Amino acid sequence: MSFSQKIDEWMKEAEARPESAVMIVKLVAKRLRDLTERNEELLTENIALQNGTRVEEYQKRIAHLEYQLDLLKRRFGGDESLLAELPTASAATSTLSLLVYNNYGRVFRIEIDADIEVPGRVVDETLQSSEQPRLLAVPSNEEVLLLFTSGRVSTCAVSNIPAVECGGAWSWNEAALPDEPRAGEFLACVMPISRLPLSEFFLQVSRRGCVKKTLSSMAQSVLGNHYLGKGTLQKLDQPFDVTLCMKKDLFAFVTIEGKLLGLDVNELSYSAEDRIKLTASDYVIASFVPNADESMLFVTQTGKVIQRESSSLELSKSSLAKGLALIPPSRLEQGVRFVGAASVRNEDRIAVLDSKGSINIHRAESILGAGSVEADGLILSIGVIPAEAAS
Repeated sequence: MSFSQKIDEWMKEAEARPESAVMIVKLVAKRLRDLTERNEELLTENIALQNGTRVEEYQKRIAHLEYQLDLLKRRFGGDESLLAELPTASAATSTLSLLVYNNYGRVFRIEIDADIEVPGRVVDETLQSSEQPRLLAVPSNEEVLLLFTSGRVSTCAVSNIPAVECGGAWSWNEAALPDEPRAGEFLACVMPISRLPLSEFFLQVSRRGCVKKTLSSMAQSVLGNHYLGKGTLQKLDQPFDVTLCMKKDLFAFVTIEGKLLGLDVNELSYSAEDRIKLTASDYVIASFVPNADESMLFVTQTGKVIQRESSSLELSKSSLAKGLALIPPSRLEQGVRFVGAASVRNEDRIAVLDSKGSINIHRAESILGAGSVEADGLILSIGVIPAEAAS
């Protein structure tokens, strides 16, 4: 029924029942307000269409959707037929790259296969710095997100990073620089991003255990503005890691002094929150999303391995929890510290970087069985090579 027809009916009602006139006037006024608001919305939209801003917005949305589709194609090796089987389809076979990167933005890319045990070594003395290089294994057709300590982000195709010779010795001066850090910032972490269309959140953790989640639906703004945010509260705190996850996931992070904290992703805030109480010398050195069929692996600088079942992870509800202490006080006094942690399966492999610069790859099953990792000197960092990626 049109508005004019409603007015005719209301007029007849007012003539038949004069006591209803006040109520009818209110109905007319409400309807007029609704029409006025809608008219203003249409006028605004018409202006946006005329000056091109709405068209530009739609173009940005289309470009972002095309980007996410391209990410999915990368994840499934470019086979579009696999997209119809999402989310159960597994990633297509791809060569594997091991990325070794430092906080100055330098990255070595080593193409490895299932049989390689010694990919090579880094020759620089910069390995003795406080911020140790980190290791990340990804398919060579992956795209990665680089998070800087300023909160800035950028993306880079792994294939665009020149590969170094497998089995060689490399200097950081020869390493690639996908995106040089700007004044006052450092590279915090590198994260594979092809799972973005299948994820619900970006989840950040800082060096001091501050946690923040961001809806992945904000990805267009995040990537378009090249900014995710620092995700910190304390002035001297810095971003450490970011991962993609779902609301049903669990999230864990580990500190250098052996504190383990488990969190329910669905319960986390969209604003930064300090979630653990740390000593002045303690800080986060690893974070991961554990799965039911995996074990949590923790490695000390001397190669000692501690294993815990993922099902044993206790979830914290308090805002400043103490965390579960995995290193006894007596061992802390002796200088024992964690250098890495991850959630792994027996079939996975572990890449280990030691203080001599050597990188060695071990089967997770053998490490867990022996309870230790052999290395040429102290261990600096570790990285997981998923079994399906190595096949």
